[in-house]
Amino acid sequence: MISGRYAVLMLAAGSLASPAHADGVVYEPVVVTATRLNQDSANIPANVTIISAKDIRESAATTLPELLGLQAGVGTRSLYGNNAARSTVDIRGFGASATQNTLILLDGRRLNDIDLSAVDFAAIPLRDIKRIEIIRGGGGVLYGDGAVGGTINIITKGPGKTGSHGDATIGVGSYDTERLDAGMRSSNDSGAWNLYASGLHSGGYRDNNNLRQINLQGGARWFKPGAEWFLKFGADDQRLRLPGSRTVDPSKGINQLETDRRGTSTPNDYANQNGYYLTGGVSHYLQSNTKLVVDVGYRAKNQRSYFDYGGGYSNYIDANLDTWSLTPRLTHEYGTGAQHGTLTAGVDVYSSQYGANRGKTATTIPIHVLDVTELSTAAYVHDSRWISKVTNITAGIRVQRVRLSARDHYDASAPGGSSGSQAADLDKTDDSHMLELGVRRHLSHGLSVFSRVSRSVRFATIDETFQAPPPTYSLQFTPLKPQTATQFDLGTDFRHGRTQASADLYYMRLKNEIHYDPSASANVNLDPTRRYGVELSSTTSLTDVVKLKADYTYTRSEFRAGRYAGHDVPLVPRHTARLSVFWDMRPNLRLTSTLRYVGSKRFDNDQANTFAKIPAYTMVDLKLAKRHGPWRVSGEVSNLFNTKAYDTGIISTSTAGRYSAYPLPERSFMLSVERSF
Repeated sequence: MISGRYAVLMLAAGSLASPAHADGVVYEPVVVTATRLNQDSANIPANVTIISAKDIRESAATTLPELLGLQAGVGTRSLYGNNAARSTVDIRGFGASATQNTLILLDGRRLNDIDLSAVDFAAIPLRDIKRIEIIRGGGGVLYGDGAVGGTINIITKGPGKTGSHGDATIGVGSYDTERLDAGMRSSNDSGAWNLYASGLHSGGYRDNNNLRQINLQGGARWFKPGAEWFLKFGADDQRLRLPGSRTVDPSKGINQLETDRRGTSTPNDYANQNGYYLTGGVSHYLQSNTKLVVDVGYRAKNQRSYFDYGGGYSNYIDANLDTWSLTPRLTHEYGTGAQHGTLTAGVDVYSSQYGANRGKTATTIPIHVLDVTELSTAAYVHDSRWISKVTNITAGIRVQRVRLSARDHYDASAPGGSSGSQAADLDKTDDSHMLELGVRRHLSHGLSVFSRVSRSVRFATIDETFQAPPPTYSLQFTPLKPQTATQFDLGTDFRHGRTQASADLYYMRLKNEIHYDPSASANVNLDPTRRYGVELSSTTSLTDVVKLKADYTYTRSEFRAGRYAGHDVPLVPRHTARLSVFWDMRPNLRLTSTLRYVGSKRFDNDQANTFAKIPAYTMVDLKLAKRHGPWRVSGEVSNLFNTKAYDTGIISTSTAGRYSAYPLPERSFMLSVERSF
């Protein structure tokens, strides 16, 4: 394998050897983007969706996961339904392990961490987003490990047009929800800057579900001939109370979903998180057709959570994660006429330091103190080439090495530590590779077909590795093999007049899938599994003032060998569908209505497929927005018909017929007022 260290040095040497004006060309300011996609996404041989800032404003969605969940092939689950806190996004049906198989990027940098924590979508307000790229299927060559089901790249807003501008929004809604957002941006010929801040407080639908969220994001750019320096930063602080699940046990006559839907059995539980990030670098033209981007980033995160199980049993975790990243890449455009292309080569280096104190409470001596370091180095090459006026071929390879070193420091004298033991040290290195080969052919004006085969990889997180399997049930580091997936896509896109439509068939074979197995009471490498399905979407304007957007997804996630062969993977619905209607009732007055259908699915822990399913549900959301000069007023109704549903449930492995579920919110309202200046 090519060492990440030497590849970085070669790229840096190339930058020094090729001054910006070596060919005598005077360059315009560079446009820095946080994407590795060819900007002409219509020619990429994959099922790609681009969501613009305009699309976001028109949508009835109030949070980022809700917006993503309106796209074909993208599912979401919410434990508490409180403004996206602890929500999960799932592309192509991975159920409980969706977070680890859907790669989330913010301005091109990974948000998936080496622990098992979910991405904090509440820290990314919709109003701060410029563009979202959804790439379904294995995207490991360009974006790295974890891009198995797909990749979502969230690109935040920059300074915008020349001059100084700003806006502020205030909102109030159901469940004591209050929101305040404000932003400023300025730009001139020499540089630009922007700053956004937001605050949110909500009592939540459930008892003990209070949420307080504060976010700050900003950036600056400096223009030089043939180059652009850039800096981005952000910080967030979240305080979240955890209401737990609602229990149904027919043998005891208990049904908290009916008798106390909004209640809690965990009044002391909470999960707090804060962190910040800083990214900077330069985008530099070596020649008129060759651009080098060198950027470095740092992200810090602290998480503190407490779970009170009753009877004197509790668990407190105080975890810190620091991640440095270096991701230089070189883009070269070549050829002329019908035969031309873009070659991208780069190196990704991520160095993470994880430390966690685990004990009974925040004030007692920790039982276990974890010290984990992980170094991930990768080099990749990706080529997108037109071999004729109508045919584009892409090919790429990434090689990656992950080195993990984990230590456990055990204190038997700590409260609750007398029956445990210290985990043996773990030092391991995993090498793997990712591949991509695809072709798109334009059959006629507006009609094209594509096919793609890809290989993607996922490595186990530290929380999956540090576990207490039988027969001793003592905490230990358990090595797990890397998960691999080979995926095939065949699709078509159609654009004509006011209508756009797409269809994609996919089939994915997985080996060593990393998942929790209730029969083993541990995270394991599963017997071979597979995913396959179809994703359909269409947008059309019926008239000048009415537009429709519809999609349907059929997803099969199943075991293809072993004791569960032929069974469904839990928490994955086979059928999902959405229909949105956009109606411009009057100039500057728009009504948006969205219907969401989620089919039935297996409960978590029901790999045997012997339990009843989580019921299907349908919800309708409305949004009415009016603009008048610099003012914009919007009103939103979520779950208009007050549907009572849940999309996450877990069956008991010890009591027959018993299960727990996380109810979704009933009808809620939100009123927002925005002022631009």
